[in-house]
Amino acid sequence: MARPNYRDEAFVVRTHDLGEADQIIVLLTRHHGIVRGVAKGVRRTKSRFGARLDRFCRVDVLIYPGRNRAKIDGGLATLSDTAAVRTYAPPIVADVDRYYAAVAMLEIAELTVRGDYGEGEDATRIFDLLDAALGDLGVSPLPPRTQADRLVLQVLEVAGWAPSLVDCAQCGARGPHRAFHPHAGGAVCVRCRPPGAVEPDPAAVRALWWLAHGREAAVAELAASPGGTQTLASSHRLLLAHTRYQTESGCPAYAAL
Repeated sequence: MARPNYRDEAFVVRTHDLGEADQIIVLLTRHHGIVRGVAKGVRRTKSRFGARLDRFCRVDVLIYPGRNRAKIDGGLATLSDTAAVRTYAPPIVADVDRYYAAVAMLEIAELTVRGDYGEGEDATRIFDLLDAALGDLGVSPLPPRTQADRLVLQVLEVAGWAPSLVDCAQCGARGPHRAFHPHAGGAVCVRCRPPGAVEPDPAAVRALWWLAHGREAAVAELAASPGGTQTLASSHRLLLAHTRYQTESGCPAYAAL
């Protein structure tokens, strides 16, 4: 028995051309997780439907589920009757750093929802975090890459994959600890430290802690200070290594920042 059609808000994560005028569109939806669907005729130059499916626009879309409800490998849904709810595109596409940060945000949100969730409260929280992060890209004083790092920390926290930045990720011994290892879950004490652990700049770990705890003003001050850019670059590399391990993905868009 076919499932009834439904409406949901969504972001376009990726697109793939299909035939001469159609596209397969991967959506991150607010209430239904990842949905893959066919949008017919969107590549025609006069298609108003295609114009509304902007990558950095929150849309309201009518979805007709396919026969197989599986999100990734099953039957494709059919997408129709799309309306723009809010667009974040103008400041994003006008700046290359913001653009790549926004692409990375979409990638990480998709990986997190696809990896452990489908529908449910946590997937909705990740959608809302992405929505807020895309909106902040045009107004936040933080560098775009650092804004992407902030979103990554937020969605990893929702997924239960956030790195430990103070106490030992293995035994819980109170920190801070000098060593950090992605496979161990972040900071590790001397007794739990596995081979290959690194000893990052404490300021880089502190910056991640600030981002994870809403201390954006402190991070913005760091970014403007001498050597702050290098410190935040170190923070990004630590978080990238941790995220790659947790999502079991190369995270190409996030790694390119």
